[in-house]
Amino acid sequence: MADMTVETLTGGLELFVQLGDEWREFLDRVQNDSPYWRPEWILASLRAYSPQAKVAIVTVRQRGALCALLPLVEERGKFAGLPARKLRTPLTTVGVGVDIPCAVSDPEQSGPEDAAIALIWNALKAKKGWDVLELPSVFEGAAIERLSALAEKDAHRTGSWTIPLIAFFAIPQGPTAKKDLEKYPRHPKLRSKVRQRETKLAALGSVRLLRTEKNGARDLQRFYDMEAAGWKGKEKSAIISDPRSHQFFDEVTREAEKSGHLCLYTLELDGQAIASHIGFTYRGRYWAAKSTYDENYRDYAPGHLIVKAILQDCAERGVSEYVMGIREDWKMEWTQDVRKRNYQCIFNRRLWPRALHAVRFSLRPRLSKLKALVQAASPGKSAPEKSADTVKMK
Repeated sequence: MADMTVETLTGGLELFVQLGDEWREFLDRVQNDSPYWRPEWILASLRAYSPQAKVAIVTVRQRGALCALLPLVEERGKFAGLPARKLRTPLTTVGVGVDIPCAVSDPEQSGPEDAAIALIWNALKAKKGWDVLELPSVFEGAAIERLSALAEKDAHRTGSWTIPLIAFFAIPQGPTAKKDLEKYPRHPKLRSKVRQRETKLAALGSVRLLRTEKNGARDLQRFYDMEAAGWKGKEKSAIISDPRSHQFFDEVTREAEKSGHLCLYTLELDGQAIASHIGFTYRGRYWAAKSTYDENYRDYAPGHLIVKAILQDCAERGVSEYVMGIREDWKMEWTQDVRKRNYQCIFNRRLWPRALHAVRFSLRPRLSKLKALVQAASPGKSAPEKSADTVKMK
């Protein structure tokens, strides 16, 4: 559209600070946005894991006001085992989605949003020095899906593969919400077991759910300590086992507290934490980023008990959805609702990007099939290993 302009800003992490206030104001006008798209979230992730990252942010303005943007990291790395110059949308944490947030002045028409995304694609086409654009977690129906369609029209090769589903729980609302929640977990056997464990735990002392939105340092530390005391601590996968992860969660929870989105849940027995969530309440949804429980209370199913209590609290507060994260068996005891997503790639039109596409989407699948045929013809040999693209993420 004539009243839209596009600009690509390049530099370091200071770009997120420079655009921060305008970016946050812009997101207030975006429908169905995510806390993970906020500049402080992306900045915290890059500070922790890629502090020297080179950044490119494609911005679209309508009559001078920010109306769409796409943040990218420029890096040299590997693609399909081969060297590649990559543009990558930053993924703040496992299980979230990337997108192009849009806020046009006439949202009832699809034209302006399509025009903004087309401008972003034109800017990417014009940008030099990249082989592959990686979009690591694209939800079905997301606006950013349109980039691949535009690329294909311009004779750019594209490719994608599925990645683990995201589970969510649509929380009942209104006067019947409490009664409706009594139907969960979904299976009667587990539902009965959870009620029994609830009764047994209550016999030990006073049980309560604590929701912390301000001054969260104490409860965050209790989460860290509880997680580190369990199997994650032994496997060195607890947050405090990795200084980068520790830094990231310290920063995002601090920023979420400032913006009013922090929601730390703790299930206590006589004041002692036995289960905990790091989460965020954002625009009517509860987003669970991390969960843990005291393994000394494993027999009381504290992981299920805290979910039950959180759902009740969310229903009372009018929170309509609990975003549970990557699909796992225990989560599906509570919900059948999932969102599909995939990993998408767009390749530049030069010879080397075409070779990268051919290796990943033509040669590698053929080799995998050949390997499977050879192993099938050789009795007694183990089944083929899963590829990195299909291994379940934790």
